[in-house]
Amino acid sequence: MIAAFALISFLVYKNRATGALISGYCSRCDVIHSLPTTDKAKRAALDLRERMLESGRTDVDELQSKEGSLFSNDDLNMDLDPLLSIDRLYERRGKMFGVLVCEVPLPESDDHSEPPPSLDCDVVILKAFAGKLGGQWNLPGWAPIIGRVPESLPVFRRHSAEVTEMFGKIDDANAALNDVDANTDASLAEEKKLEIAENVKRLTKERAALATLCLEEVRRNQLVTNFRGETYPITAIFSKGPTKLPGGVGDCAAPKLLAEAARLGLRPTGIAEIFVGATGGMSTTKGDAKFYDACEQRCQQIAGYMLCGLSDE
Repeated sequence: MIAAFALISFLVYKNRATGALISGYCSRCDVIHSLPTTDKAKRAALDLRERMLESGRTDVDELQSKEGSLFSNDDLNMDLDPLLSIDRLYERRGKMFGVLVCEVPLPESDDHSEPPPSLDCDVVILKAFAGKLGGQWNLPGWAPIIGRVPESLPVFRRHSAEVTEMFGKIDDANAALNDVDANTDASLAEEKKLEIAENVKRLTKERAALATLCLEEVRRNQLVTNFRGETYPITAIFSKGPTKLPGGVGDCAAPKLLAEAARLGLRPTGIAEIFVGATGGMSTTKGDAKFYDACEQRCQQIAGYMLCGLSDE
């Protein structure tokens, strides 16, 4: 088992070393599926960054589609969401953005003949951001999250409210702990501290259990479709097993793009992920305008399944 995992890890590394931004082992096909970073995808990613910088907005394409031309913020007769200002990415912390270059498959002919090689397919470029942008999971013009918005799930909302309430109880308990020395007889202080500490420990454990229920509800609704048209919950496709999923699996730009392409029936040919915004310090070690591979701990573990059916490999 260890030897097999080592071989898979080597193959993933080998694929990434030859220019594949995202790749992963597919248990169905017993191969490594991959998608390369292409020059066309890189140009599209740089162009996206340039448009955002010139306009000062991360929602530049959506605003331009409304206005029909390039604009300045002063000329817009609409309220702009300040959370979608590009300045936030440079004043606070940057974010990964991704683009996926796709072809629109040609319709099959009745006689099943091959299309002429000179006939070009229409090209569609999808874009996505990692996590949330401007405090929102989904925004017009961007690939949506995999699954449903957590706050739209009744079970998630209920448990999330309970988690928030539990945080308040823990804060109150810690405040009471700090007041013990000032307001409690010295002979009873240690006993009171132990009592409060045990209560904090119990509340913290309950909060963790509720947070786990929230995460399980989100993952139960994260159904992923690959390019064969197969659909499974994200817990079933994570290569390290359902108990090994770290937080944030499926929230990065690359899996969002692949899921959206599969949903729309497009055929990806190249992908690129670029970091935009503040770099260094505690926020991130990534560099502005630099390209990066999809993360190994999350994206690479579901990539094999998501890319299955894209090629005949």
